[in-house]
Order: sequence, then structure tokens, then C-alpha cells
Amino acid sequence: MRTLIVGGVAGGMSAATRLRRMDETAEIIVFERSGHVSFANCGLPYYVGGVITHREALLLETPESINTRFQADVRVNTEVTAIDRAAKTVSVRDLATGREYTESYDNLILAPGAAPFVPPIPGAERALTLRNVADTDAMAAKVDDVLAGSEKSAVIMGGGFIGLELAENFVERGLKVTVVELANQIMAPLDVEMAIRVQWELESRGVDVITGVSVTEIGEGTVTLSDGGTLPAGMVIAAIGVRPE
Repeated sequence: MRTLIVGGVAGGMSAATRLRRMDETAEIIVFERSGHVSFANCGLPYYVGGVITHREALLLETPESINTRFQADVRVNTEVTAIDRAAKTVSVRDLATGREYTESYDNLILAPGAAPFVPPIPGAERALTLRNVADTDAMAAKVDDVLAGSEKSAVIMGGGFIGLELAENFVERGLKVTVVELANQIMAPLDVEMAIRVQWELESRGVDVITGVSVTEIGEGTVTLSDGGTLPAGMVIAAIGVRPE
């Protein structure tokens, strides 16, 4: 039986390794669009903040190590562009070379995951997101650039887990941080009585927290808020949430 898996990291690789444990004869091929098939998602903000000092510590497995342990053919920088359900084939593009080809399957597993949501506002292309290793590299480089400039500030859109972890790490790096949350509290899963204590802790560390407003425009060095106010912003992060891929 030949199983193709679209998407690696947590979902796809869990499926691949579980399938191997269930069937030692199965042929397993995993297609991952990014350059990394297994990495420490929860460590990404802490590499940006310098708590994790070695980038290699984020990388858990490689295609070679997975093939050695689980006999799975893992292809990174490879995108599945179409599915022919009648013929039971997928169209594949090698993003490094541009080569296109097809692969047949007996079983097909879709595990493309999610993508960060960036609101459709003017200047949205200037907002950074944090979802994978490439995002992490871009964000770490941007922090270095901002710290080397005159406007050492960051505005984080979203007061959830990722937004607050980045706020913590940006403060440790020396940035002036403002968290902007559309809801009337940060940390939506918490009761308001608990969330306010998180806000107080952030504010005691120098983080400005603004609730009940959103960012409506991202300028070259500022953001505009829905209440008409503006904030300095050497960099802007979109940590609003994700949408299915």
C-alpha cells in the first residue's frame, strides 16, 4: 500500500510514524512545502528572544533521520498542487528546481495545517508572522535591524499565546513593546479575573497593553488604531490567529 501525506511537522509526521508502526511494509511519501519537516514550534519565540541560542536546537528531525528510523520518503521544499481523485494521483512541484511530476497513491492523507491570519489592511505586507523556521529567521533578523535603528519598538497585533510570548522575548531583547488586542481582554481562554493579572504582569515589565481596539493601517514606522490613535512601530507582528491551509 502506498500512502502519500501532504504536509509534515506535527500532523503529517505523526501520521507517517504511526502508519509505519502499524504496517512495516507500507510505502510512505511525505511532501512538505517548507524546508523543515520537524521542528520545535514552541521554541520559536525563544530563539527570537535569544533564550535558545543555537538555531540547530529548533530542528528535531531531518528527512534523512526520519528515513533511517521509519523508512519514509520525506521530500521538503515540495508542494502538492493538485489531486486527481479518479486517477488517484497528485501533481507535485519541486520548489527548488521547478520540476513538476505526478505520484500515484492508494491512500492520501491531507495534513497541510494552518497559516497565520493577516488582516487585509493597508500596509499588511509589513507585518511579520511566526509559524515556521523561515518565519523565525526573518523575525530574528528584523529584531536585529530594529535594535540597530532609532525606533526600537514593536507592535504586536493579538494578545494570545504567541503574541504574549513574543512580547516577553522582545522586552528581553530591549524593544519597547505594545500589545494591541481587539477583544476586551488579552488571553481569551482565561476568565477576565485571571487575564487582568497577566496584563498587570506584562505592564510591570514595561509592556503597554491596549484592548478593545485593532490596527487599521501599518505605515513605514507607525501603526494606526481603530480609535484614531497612532503608535510608533519599528516592527509589526500579526499574532491574531490562524486559518486552515
